[in-house]
Amino acid sequence: MLTASDTYRQVLPAPHKRAFRIDVTDIDGVVRANGLRPLAGSVTAAATQTVTRQADFTLKDVWYPGTSEDALCPEFAVVHVHAGVEYGNGLTELFPIFTGRVDTVDRRPDGSVAFACFDLGADVVAYDFEQPRTTSAPTALAEIRSLITEALPQAEFGEDTVPDAPTPQLTWDSDRGSALDDLAQSLGGRWYALGDGRFVVRSFAYAPGPVVAEYADRPRGVVTAATASRSRAGGFNGVVVVSERTDGSDPIRVPARVNDPSHPLYFGGRYGKVTQVINTPTPVSLTTAQLLAQTQLSASSALREQWTASIVPDYTLELGDTVRLGWRGRSAIQIIDQIVYPLSPGEPMEIVGRAGVEPQ
Repeated sequence: MLTASDTYRQVLPAPHKRAFRIDVTDIDGVVRANGLRPLAGSVTAAATQTVTRQADFTLKDVWYPGTSEDALCPEFAVVHVHAGVEYGNGLTELFPIFTGRVDTVDRRPDGSVAFACFDLGADVVAYDFEQPRTTSAPTALAEIRSLITEALPQAEFGEDTVPDAPTPQLTWDSDRGSALDDLAQSLGGRWYALGDGRFVVRSFAYAPGPVVAEYADRPRGVVTAATASRSRAGGFNGVVVVSERTDGSDPIRVPARVNDPSHPLYFGGRYGKVTQVINTPTPVSLTTAQLLAQTQLSASSALREQWTASIVPDYTLELGDTVRLGWRGRSAIQIIDQIVYPLSPGEPMEIVGRAGVEPQ
């Protein structure tokens, strides 16, 4: 969760005015336009997507890029979207929710101009290897940063939340995105771009962290609607990691099961036996393979209640934050998987969580 002032926290449950700002630069940071106000739109952030963030917004007709030198042309424009609140004294408190390139521009019949933009991860995955690539950095995190910087020399990096590990000797044919996915997965995480454009590798476990915020429908609450659901989908109680060795020896095969009889997904108990096999070239050591198997088992065997909620927008919320949601007498701790940040007054923020613990 992004840092905010006490005043910001106090005004969220009360009537307040939202504020939005779009600035435009090129990839080297040269400013081409600033202080633009969207007519409408949203930013969607989804942890399960390689290109994590997409911004869709409309501007006045004057901002249609008729040439490749106009400020918002797809050839070079990078947009920086901030959102927050405007206080009674006219001052604003804004938070970065998107940084990425303009991808598509449509000039509509009503005179508005619609922009579709993708975060800087799109730059990285767009640059496939021109020839087979073998790992060269000493650690996985260093290799990830090297592969990102090679595609995007202007890349900046934030704080990672996964433990580093030695990099195995691996070779990929062409897909840079898959190489990064493999390396991040071996560390029990995912790589992606934050709202301010910095790249990180963050843990993708189902174990909740400290609760950073509570959203509920109580008096002065901010939840306007919520849906809770439970499902067997994706609920594995056994995981097998299989890794082919680069030296031609027998592949590593590491199993992990839910062996706690008190767990509702106990392997061989009432839930049955449901196994996921993960084939990956990355964890070539037994220790790394065991870590991946246990991490994936923890995620797959988590209790399956998941919430979707509409809330008064809190633009400090980030993917992976642990929050408590409450609606009509029920509450649950959830890890945020998806956020839709509105870019217009009156629209709610939509959040989707994955189960952390049994709801209370």
